[in-house]
Amino acid sequence: MAQRAQVHDLAKELISCFPILASTNESGNSNSLRDHILQTLLDPEPGTTNPFEISARFEGLEEKFTVLNNDALANALRERLDQLSTRANRWTPEILSLLLNLSDHPLEKTKVDALDRLSVAPESPSLTWSDIFAADPPDNHDGLWDDVDFARDGSDEDADSIVRVSPTFGDALMTSNEEDGTARDLHDLFLPPDEDGLYNVLKAQFWEQTISGATDSNSSDNSHKQVTIILTESQMIREVDFVLRGLPSTIFKQHFDRTLDVFPRYQLKHVSPTKVSELSRGWNVIATKLARLREWKNQGQQYPLLQTFEAIMAEKLTAVEHTLTQIRLQCLTSQGGSTASLLCYDDMVQNATRPIRQLASILGDLHPKEDPPIPFGILELLYDRVCTGHTIGDTDALNYVIGVFFRCLQTYLKPLKSWMAHGELSKFDQGIFIQDGEPNVSLTEVWSRRHLLVLDDIGQLYAPRFLRLAAKSILNTGKSVHFLRLLGHSQPESDAEEQWTAHFDSKQIYVDISANPLYSFPELFDKALNEWIVSSYHSSSAMLRQQLDMQCGLAEVLDALEYVYLFRNGALGSEIVSVIAARLDRGNVDWSDEFVLTDLLRSVFSVVSCVDNESLMVRTSGASSCGTSSQQRSVNNLHSIHVKYLLPWPIANIVNKSAMRTYQRVFILLLQLQRAKQALERRLPRDLMRQLMKDPVGVSAIALRHRMLSFVNTVFSYMVDVVLSVASFDMRRKIAESRDLDELIETHQAYIARLNEQCLLSQDRAQVMQAITSVLDLVILLTGECARYGSQVISRVGAQSMRVHLMDQRPLSRRFQGADVSDHDDNDSEVGLDPPPGSSITRSAALPSLKLKNMHDTFQQLLGFISVSLRSASKIGNAHGVDILTDMLAVGGLEYG
Repeated sequence: MAQRAQVHDLAKELISCFPILASTNESGNSNSLRDHILQTLLDPEPGTTNPFEISARFEGLEEKFTVLNNDALANALRERLDQLSTRANRWTPEILSLLLNLSDHPLEKTKVDALDRLSVAPESPSLTWSDIFAADPPDNHDGLWDDVDFARDGSDEDADSIVRVSPTFGDALMTSNEEDGTARDLHDLFLPPDEDGLYNVLKAQFWEQTISGATDSNSSDNSHKQVTIILTESQMIREVDFVLRGLPSTIFKQHFDRTLDVFPRYQLKHVSPTKVSELSRGWNVIATKLARLREWKNQGQQYPLLQTFEAIMAEKLTAVEHTLTQIRLQCLTSQGGSTASLLCYDDMVQNATRPIRQLASILGDLHPKEDPPIPFGILELLYDRVCTGHTIGDTDALNYVIGVFFRCLQTYLKPLKSWMAHGELSKFDQGIFIQDGEPNVSLTEVWSRRHLLVLDDIGQLYAPRFLRLAAKSILNTGKSVHFLRLLGHSQPESDAEEQWTAHFDSKQIYVDISANPLYSFPELFDKALNEWIVSSYHSSSAMLRQQLDMQCGLAEVLDALEYVYLFRNGALGSEIVSVIAARLDRGNVDWSDEFVLTDLLRSVFSVVSCVDNESLMVRTSGASSCGTSSQQRSVNNLHSIHVKYLLPWPIANIVNKSAMRTYQRVFILLLQLQRAKQALERRLPRDLMRQLMKDPVGVSAIALRHRMLSFVNTVFSYMVDVVLSVASFDMRRKIAESRDLDELIETHQAYIARLNEQCLLSQDRAQVMQAITSVLDLVILLTGECARYGSQVISRVGAQSMRVHLMDQRPLSRRFQGADVSDHDDNDSEVGLDPPPGSSITRSAALPSLKLKNMHDTFQQLLGFISVSLRSASKIGNAHGVDILTDMLAVGGLEYG
C-alpha cells in the first residue's frame, strides 16, 4: 500500500507538470485520468510486443531482399538475427519493433559494405622474452647473463671480469679476439685528456685575461678597481662580426634603443679608446639597420607588394652575410701575407653594407604611424631614392635600388596588367587604385559607376605619385575592355596576353639613361610607362569608338536628339507648335492627350531618317483642361509636355539622364518662343487693321505688337543661330577627336553645360528666364485681346454689309430718283459705316486703353530688367556668351525698352 500511495502522489505531481493535463484535472475526467496513469504505472506486466509478429516481419524482409536480387543483404540480415537469437532477453522484441518502425527503405539505403567496418581485426600475439630466447638463445660463454650478487665485496679481478663486455654488442666495440687475443676494457672508450687543446681554449677566452702585473683583486686597496682586458684586433673583428650578424657579444653592451657601447674594461693594445669608440659608433649604425631589416623580414606581410619586398630583403641579407663572412676570412686568415687590421676591416664592412643600409633607411621612413599601412608606400620611397641617386650621379646606389624598385613595381603592376587585358578585378587584388563599384548597376550607367578610382580620406588618388598621371588611362583601358565584352566583342585570350608580353622593367630605363644622360629619371620613367600603356589603351579605345559609331549609331542618335529637342529643322518644329497652339486657342480639353501628341511627333518626324519613331513618345504631367482664359493666355502650360526619346544603353552612358533633362528644358523654351512668335506673326484682317489705325489706342497696340515681335525674334534667333548651331558644331568636332568613352562623356557634358548656361537655364539666370517667360505671357495676352477686338469689328462690318445689301434690294425707281437723292443716300451710307460717338458698338469694340497701358508698362519694365541683368553679367565676366544676346537687344533698340 505504501508503494501505491507513493505512486499516487507521483501521478498527481506528473499531471500538475503539464498545463493541458492540469486544466483537465479540474473537469470531471480527472479521476479517470489519474486512475489510468496509476494502472499503467502499477501494472507489473504491461502490454508487450508480439514476438511472433516481429519474427514474421523480419522473415518477410529477408524474403523480399532475396526476391529483389539482394542476397548479400538477406544473408547479412539472417546472420545478425541468428546471432541475436543466442543473446535474446525479454526486451529483444521491443528493440526489434523499434528498429522496424525506424527503418526507411532499407533495400535502397542499406550498404552491405559498411558492415565490414564493424568487424574486429584479430589481435596478433604479443612478443615475449621466451619467444625471443627460443628463436635466438643468448651466448653466455663469458657469463654476461649470469646473476651478480652486488652485496658481496669482490676483488679487483672480479671487478675486471664484471666490466668486461662481449664484443657482440655493436660495431663500435667489436674487436676480434682472434686478432690480439685480448678483450677490450671499458676504459678504452675514453680518450686521454688533451692538455694543449684545453690551454688553447682557455687562452681564447680573452675576457678571462688581465693585463700583466695586475694587482690581486682580493687586495683591500684595489678591490674597487676595474680589471682591464687587452684585446687583439683579430678578437675585436670576431666580436664585431657577431654584432653585425645579430648575435650576442661579450665586449659590446646593447641599450634599449639598439645603440652599442664597448665595455670600458676591454681595450686594444695599439688603438686608443677614443678611436675604438668612434669605430663602434659606425658599427652601431650598421648593426642597427641590419637588425631593423631582420626584424621587419620576420614580421610577415599581408600585401603582395610588401611580401615581394620581404623576399628581396631576405635575399639581400643573405648576400650581405655571405660578404661579411668573406671579409672576416680575409682579415683573420691573413691572406696575401697581411695581418688583421681593424681599420681595413671597418672600411670593407662600410663599403659592403652601404647599399643595403639605404633599404634600411627606407624602412625607417615607411609609414611609422599608419595603421593599416599604405601598401604602395614602399614604392614611393624606392622611387624617391632612385631619383636621388640618379640626380647626384651615385651609380652604385642607383643600380642597387633600381633593381629592387622594379621588382616591387612588377608585383604592383601585375593586377593592373590583368585589369587592362581582361577588364576584370580579382578579390585578391588588394592595394591598387581601382575598385568595383555597384555590382547591380544599370547598363545605362555601367561606364560611370561599375568601376571607380579609389580615393583616400582627403580626396587624393590612392596610388603611387608616379602613377597618378597614368591612372586614368589604366582605368579607361580596362573599362573599355569590359564595355566591349558587354557589347559582345570580347578580345581573344591569346591576343590579350600578347599585348603584355613586353615587361616594363629596368632594362629599357638603363638604355634610356645611358642614351639620354641629361634627362631626369622621372622623365625617362614616364616616357617608358606611357609607351607601355599606350598600345593597349589605344587599341581598346579605338575598337570601342568603332563599335559605338557602327553598331550603336552614335552620330545618328545625336542627330535625332537635335531634330527632336533642338528644332534643327525649323519647319518641322513650327508644324508641331502650330498644331498645339491651334488646339490651345480652340480650348480643347484633350490638347495634352499623350496618344495624340505622340502620334503628332511621330508623323512630323517620320520624314527624318535618323529618328526612330518607335523610340519617340510623349508623356504629360499636371496638364489639365485649358478651357479657361487664364490657361490659354500663358505659355507655362507647355511645361506639362515631356518628350521621351529612348536611347540604346551604350549611348545612354554618354547622354545621361541629366543631359536629357537639359534637352527637355531647351525643347520647352523653343516651344514657348515658337508659339509666341507664331501668335505675333499671324496677319490681322484688313478691316481690323483699318479700324485699329483710326484709334490712338489701336495704334499703340500695333506698336507694342511690333516691339514684342522684335524681342521674340531676337531671342529665338539667339537661341537657334548663336547658341544651338555653334555649340552643336563644336560638340561634333570634339567628339570626332575624342579617344575614349570618357572623353566622349566629358565632351557631351561640356556641351550640355554650355546649353544650360547660354540658353539662360542655369540657376544664376533663373530670374532672367522668368522675365522672358513673363514677356511671352504678355504676347499671348496681347494677341488674345487683339483677336477679341478683331472678332467684334468683323461682326460689326458684317452687320453693315448686310444693311447695304438690303438697301441694294430696293426698287430701281427708288434707286435712281435723282442725283441729289443718290448723293444723299450715299453720304448716309458712308456715315452709317461709322457709328456715332458714344454708341454701344463703339464702346464694346474698342480696345481697353487701361489694360493696354498696363501691358506696355509691364513690357517696358521686363525688358529693362532683362537688359540690365544681361549687361551686368557681361561686365563681371560671368556671361559665357550671353553678352551676345545683350548686343542683339541693343541693336534692335530693345536694350532699355
